[in-house]
Amino acid sequence: MAVIVLQRDLGTGLLYFGLFLVMLYAATGRGSWVGLGIALFVTGAVAANFVLGYVNDRFANWYDAFDPDRYNDIGGSFQLVQGIFGLAHGGVLGTGLGNGMPYITPVSQSDYIVASLGEELGLTGLFAILCLYLILTTRGLRIGYVATDEFSKLLATGLSFVIALQCFIVIGGVTRVIPLTGLTTPFLAAGGSSLVANWIIIALLLRLSDAARSRARLVVT
Repeated sequence: MAVIVLQRDLGTGLLYFGLFLVMLYAATGRGSWVGLGIALFVTGAVAANFVLGYVNDRFANWYDAFDPDRYNDIGGSFQLVQGIFGLAHGGVLGTGLGNGMPYITPVSQSDYIVASLGEELGLTGLFAILCLYLILTTRGLRIGYVATDEFSKLLATGLSFVIALQCFIVIGGVTRVIPLTGLTTPFLAAGGSSLVANWIIIALLLRLSDAARSRARLVVT
């Protein structure tokens, strides 16, 4: 975690920390670990806001995004506000594929692909995408639930949660629910290593599912 913080990659740090907490809870069933982890996270976030300048800028862009000085400042909230304007322009049904102006928002093909899709597909299309992510996550958790050995249960749970937490961090940042961080949206953003990693996750989940079904058939016979 210290190396990740020094590399200024807090999005990945948040992903690893959240995964660590979920794996602890899945392995022990103790909610106190989650509560302690959340308390440590809040404490660390507050401390980082005062100690690390780039973290303070992220928080400032988040809670004061529409301030003109913050909007026009270098490294300010221009990207965040442009993404919000794009989502607002899309409305409920969107402008239609290819009919929007996502290029106005910086890196609309990667970090802000959600804002681009929200503009062209609208709230309805974005909700459909979120539903697909929800189905994928629940099916992965289901694989962990029906697995017969502890390792498969923990692995399937952790892999499923990685996808869900990535979506929350990225989409939450774009929609200003949480401060923006530098993660990619699974299967959507233009990032080769991210795409390969997420497809590896799907391959592992499929393998775990097949193993669980095979063991179930052996027990029945």
